[in-house]
Amino acid sequence: MMKYAYWLHNIPGLGNTKIRSLYHDAACAEELYHMPLSQLKKIFGITEEEVKLIHYSQRKWDVDKEWFRLMEQGIGFVSMEQPEFPEKVRHIHNPPYALYYVGKLPEENRKSVAIVGARTRSAYGSQIATELGMVLAQHGIQVISGLARGIDRDAHQGALEGGGDTYGVLGSGIDICYPRENRYLYHKMIETGGVISEYPPGTQPLPKHFPARNRIIAGLSHCVVVVEAKEKSGSLITADFAMEEGRDIYAVPGRICDTLSQGCNRLIKQGAGALISIEDFLSDLEILSENNYTQIDFRKNLLEKDERLVYSLTDFRPTGVSTLVEKTGISISRLLEILEKLESLGLIKETFTNYYIRTLLN
Repeated sequence: MMKYAYWLHNIPGLGNTKIRSLYHDAACAEELYHMPLSQLKKIFGITEEEVKLIHYSQRKWDVDKEWFRLMEQGIGFVSMEQPEFPEKVRHIHNPPYALYYVGKLPEENRKSVAIVGARTRSAYGSQIATELGMVLAQHGIQVISGLARGIDRDAHQGALEGGGDTYGVLGSGIDICYPRENRYLYHKMIETGGVISEYPPGTQPLPKHFPARNRIIAGLSHCVVVVEAKEKSGSLITADFAMEEGRDIYAVPGRICDTLSQGCNRLIKQGAGALISIEDFLSDLEILSENNYTQIDFRKNLLEKDERLVYSLTDFRPTGVSTLVEKTGISISRLLEILEKLESLGLIKETFTNYYIRTLLN
């Protein structure tokens, strides 16, 4: 029963590796809970100190009371002993023995994409992550990230705007939202998706927890997309985990002189896919139909010659009206008409006054 797995997972001093070892080599959690001291000592590979920890917890932990308390908080719990445990995570290197969640867990029979990146991101990175999360959600893809500042938050927000479900993997207990500024997002996510943690409730967001949780982000996903990352970014840890597990990795390329693009450009150099077009990416995921291409091409075919010129000069970084006037020689009044048309067709978007960026879905 899950209440015994919950007990086992909360024994202080027993790490994830030892708990999995006990689960695999000794007995199920319920049998361990009722196992007498003499029998505990006979378990292969168990130390005297670990026997003391388990025996002490057997006497002090009220399984029914503690389990009821967890359920009262609306926190879900699943261990490797249950069939509900995510299969993709079960088979990663060093899988967690158990997961806590609020909301729900990602559905196994649907595609999931992890979007990760810099906490201190640029307007360009924010735009890419938000639109990517939104478009993926619109196509029924589950968006996974870490509910951190920056790219993580943008990806989750985009998925919600796209009407989909998104999942955040925490580096703290499931009852602690870190950073606190994401509290509203946390509550919105659990309405349709969920928030997940391998750490028991009350666990503080210690620095060592965040690199470790990245293996779960990678494990829950079919592929990982890195949007802006410095040379030694934590996002690259997620990419490394994904590579170890045979997941596909994509990175959004950037200018070679940009610090926030160094990590992504290096991933591409090492063989990661370059995400330069959302329709190509969706095609790689085998979910983009010919109708999508037809709609995109149709929009572009509506453009006049000068409109195509203006469109060709936009990219995924904000371009100012003054720059477009200078490069095209088009009058300001005509240029504003063109920009309005391009925006109405969903080909570009005004990021802030008089600065425009190309949308991903084109």
